[in-house]
Amino acid sequence: MVGAAVAALLGSNRLTQQLRVAVLDVRPQSFTFTPRPYPDLRVSTITPGSISVLQRAGAWEQVAAHSAPFSSMQVWDASSPGHICWDARDTGAERMGVVSENILLQAALLAAAERAGGRTEFIWPAEVKALRLPSDGPGPGPAASASASGPAATSTASQGSAPHHGLAELHLADGRVLAARLVVAADGAGSRIRGMAGLRTWGWGYGQRGLVATVTTSEPSDTAWQRFLPTGPLALLPARDGFSNIVWSTTPEAAAALEAKNPRDFAAAVNQVLRAPPTGAPLPGASLLGPLASAVGAGLGAVVGRGGGGSSGGGAMRDPPLVLEWVGTSPKSFPLQLKQAGRYVLPRLALVGDAAHAVHPMAGQGVNLGFGDAAVLAEALAGAVEAGGDLGDGRLLAQAYEGPRRRAVMTMVTALDGIKKAFQLQAPPLAALRGVGLELINSVGPLRNGIMQYAMLGEA
Repeated sequence: MVGAAVAALLGSNRLTQQLRVAVLDVRPQSFTFTPRPYPDLRVSTITPGSISVLQRAGAWEQVAAHSAPFSSMQVWDASSPGHICWDARDTGAERMGVVSENILLQAALLAAAERAGGRTEFIWPAEVKALRLPSDGPGPGPAASASASGPAATSTASQGSAPHHGLAELHLADGRVLAARLVVAADGAGSRIRGMAGLRTWGWGYGQRGLVATVTTSEPSDTAWQRFLPTGPLALLPARDGFSNIVWSTTPEAAAALEAKNPRDFAAAVNQVLRAPPTGAPLPGASLLGPLASAVGAGLGAVVGRGGGGSSGGGAMRDPPLVLEWVGTSPKSFPLQLKQAGRYVLPRLALVGDAAHAVHPMAGQGVNLGFGDAAVLAEALAGAVEAGGDLGDGRLLAQAYEGPRRRAVMTMVTALDGIKKAFQLQAPPLAALRGVGLELINSVGPLRNGIMQYAMLGEA
């Protein structure tokens, strides 16, 4: 998906639309999206920042036609009475984002790349057997040739001897060899291209699985709901055509039990944890903090003086709609991990999306971080073309792409990991204190809306 975004962005920019771009994948991919009776299990929450990227890429119109917008979000704790309610209208925005099927995003971006990039070639099925990078950095090469590895590209061999012409080489299983000024690896968290280049990763497994399901509910909703349970967060997201999507981070044992449940029993398990009263009591004296927080919010609103930064508190906590049953494909789960590449670039190589950084799905930021990578890399390459530079120059890639993206990613990773660890604390006094913190954020408009602004646009 992120590799397709790079190709579409390059094709939509007048400075880079004449580049020869090859998009590779191990499986044939579709350029069209035909809605199935039920939404696919794998969806992504697309923020306004990523919507802007899709608009520039020429893919937004198709994505918007088959996505579910959400204008509000409620986050609440299972171990304390604390909650936060966000509403896009508090910042003057129409929506907080949309929920889109991954297969829709992929098809729309590939179609946009095909329309805009007259020199874009799609090669599939294609298995990369070897990646060869120049040993001494970029050298002279043909003016054509940027190469993007597709969203599911895989390979099985290690890097061979360095090519003598100064370009990168991709050796395919069918015997073809592609020479390129730049290889963009977008082949996921288990990136074989990254491994062939000798780039190491760091991170850890969370000992959890993320379970996903498509469900029906008692009524449609334009709210994204997320409750933090002792075992991990459970999100209920709006999906197209009035359906909803479940993303539940839980233990491997619980995930296996949930996958085995019939549609109605699965719904009962979801409703039980979404609607159960908090297990912990409020901190003594917490009721006095509401008026104090409102007064603080009023003062901050007057000082900040920006749209949506007013003094009003967030909304009262509401019950989400009842889940009725899972539909379509039965619930599935996948292991959760944090994985970061030590380097995002080498001469002639750039990692994007999960190949560079895989994060916890808690806030739905993985795809948005990937689209941010695609946008910054495409702009860096356009700048290189305009200046007559080399697209695969390692210093250019490090300064114009890796530097800004690493800062953005690590800021988000630190925030997500901090939130996860904060909600793991289940001792009653700590849970009660966490509840107070949530209520304070909910009551202080500028703080609450600043957090929403960062999540929506990557800025405070």
